[in-house]
Amino acid sequence: MYKMTTALALGLALTGCASMKPSVHTESTFVIYDVKPATLDRNQFLKAVLDAVQTSASKLRVNREIPPAELPATPGRFELQDPFANSKMGALLASQAQNIRVPVCKNALMTVSTENTSMAQYGEQTTFFLCVLPYKDGYHIDIHATFVRASSGLTPQGISAAVGRSLIGDSSQFIPRTMNNVRAAAESVGGKVTVVDSYIPEDFKGAFVNQAERAGK
Repeated sequence: MYKMTTALALGLALTGCASMKPSVHTESTFVIYDVKPATLDRNQFLKAVLDAVQTSASKLRVNREIPPAELPATPGRFELQDPFANSKMGALLASQAQNIRVPVCKNALMTVSTENTSMAQYGEQTTFFLCVLPYKDGYHIDIHATFVRASSGLTPQGISAAVGRSLIGDSSQFIPRTMNNVRAAAESVGGKVTVVDSYIPEDFKGAFVNQAERAGK
């Protein structure tokens, strides 16, 4: 096993030098679920969704609001906003080719934001944002996730991480699995779930099956 790993590492070092340069790669994804009917037990529904998210989180922030006095006919949608817009910090980040945008939801019944840093030693980090938006016919669950992968180049740590990714993929593959777990959680309390819209990058895959349903399938 050691010889095989060493050979793989040498192969990566000799043939993949361009890809082994120090780098930071960020990829975003989202899915929007429609959940009906509106008569679902609200507390059971929210608890099931929360439980599905927190199983893969290192940090968890939850905010629950009271339902609006009058439900809208159509649900809202998450938006990406730049928290540093029109500021010196924003200008500095832009000069360094960094584009920081965070998801926000207006009039959400529940918002959940998480971080998973369990793979930080390999330069990987996942942020996960979810909001539940009520409307007259049911709910929308909006999920936005960001995956960051940093490579330390031709260092022992960088080579080790590259070998692992070549064999089983990286931790981004757990993003669509968590999305699917949220869908299953909503269905477990009686919800009929359909995909309204989604974008799942093709490279969010590895040794585990990508079970997230894409729009149009």
